[in-house]
Amino acid sequence: MFGASQIASFVTGIVAGLIPNMLWDKRHNLYRRLRREPRGSNGIVAFNPIHVGLYPINRWTSSRPLEPSRLKMEITGARPTQQWCDPVEWQRLATELGVEHGGNIAYLVNFSIDHRESSHGAAFSYTVTPCDYAEHLATLNYLRGNPEARERIKEAFDAGRLAEFARTAPPSLIKINVSVLSPDRRFLAIQRSAAVQTKKGLWTVGPNETMALTTVALPGRRYEDLFELAERCLREEVGVEPEDYGPVQISWIGYEAGTAIVKVFAQVQMKISCTEALERMSSAHSLYEAQDATWLPFVSSTLSDILENWEHGDGTGRRWSSSAPLALQELWRMRRAVRLDAASL
Repeated sequence: MFGASQIASFVTGIVAGLIPNMLWDKRHNLYRRLRREPRGSNGIVAFNPIHVGLYPINRWTSSRPLEPSRLKMEITGARPTQQWCDPVEWQRLATELGVEHGGNIAYLVNFSIDHRESSHGAAFSYTVTPCDYAEHLATLNYLRGNPEARERIKEAFDAGRLAEFARTAPPSLIKINVSVLSPDRRFLAIQRSAAVQTKKGLWTVGPNETMALTTVALPGRRYEDLFELAERCLREEVGVEPEDYGPVQISWIGYEAGTAIVKVFAQVQMKISCTEALERMSSAHSLYEAQDATWLPFVSSTLSDILENWEHGDGTGRRWSSSAPLALQELWRMRRAVRLDAASL
């Protein structure tokens, strides 16, 4: 007869032999679960841009990207009758600001969603009209001083009335933010200088640029659409040309409720090294807009730190633009589309 100790040893031996085999058989499932865990806990995908006042008009994915052939821009000379700012006060601000500020820009007055559920929604169509930069500043200053107007806009956005707002919007600009990845999986961070109009000293995820719209078309020159705006942004702010990076991906367009600005988020991956990119940037046309620039690791710990602490300072003390969390989220979402090796993340 076997004693109790012998039976216990026998059972323990069997269990000890079974567990490694069970773990080996389940290794792929365990690996996938361990790989998914950081994504669920780091808050990157869970970030809600509405919490910082950013409301989407249209979004795209790596499996359903926005292609240049699916982007349709129209230009109109007709302006909508805006219903959000007191016209007398707004005009006073525009006249006052026009003394020192100027420049031809575009503002959004209509759009049609790219949903691809029918031929009507097979492209993202948008209509812009010319305005002066001083008029955008007038809208910006008016909304800053009139919280009730900001609240009306936010209520309209919360109710999903973004298209209605576009057709009655006050003059404001269209701005693109291009997130830049390096070949060794770092992202470009830029600190804004004291020479810019807004967000002085804050860090952004890549460069920003405002859409220009001349009132007279020049011979042989097209009007600038969103993809061309991304190219100009990279050329003027970073000093790189299309042959220096992969295809531009545009993943998000929407409104900022507090400013009425239309924001576009795009992503590219560099073909040149981090060192060479910074060297190009040192001689870029708009270098004066940047106070500092660096490359940061594109890893979940860095991204989560910024998403959680962007306003008061991340682990290194950097304070970030309110657009930075969404820029990082979009870069994370679109990492496969910009040809980043997602299997190593």
